[in-house]
Amino acid sequence: MAEKMSCDFEIKGQVPKDAFEMFAVAQAKTLGLRGYITQISEDTYKGVLQGEGKVIEAFQKLITTAGEYVAAIKEFVIKNMKAIQEYTYKNFEVQLKK
Repeated sequence: MAEKMSCDFEIKGQVPKDAFEMFAVAQAKTLGLRGYITQISEDTYKGVLQGEGKVIEAFQKLITTAGEYVAAIKEFVIKNMKAIQEYTYKNFEVQLKK
């Protein structure tokens, strides 16, 4: 069985907030990822992804190559990738900015 991984991610770009958040959640759920996404400024989203490493990479590729967002997204950075024993999130969701 593939190793469970967890990472932080950051997406920069001018994307339509509600549509983009719904798209990101739908893609993550389709892939079986867990974690969250939250908008921290007008052009920046941050969050956590948990799942198999190759699935996290697939999510990154899906987001950065999606036709409606490919021109808007400037960068998608994955940081602090590490192996985990157990998932700490039940699913993938949008978290409101604190």
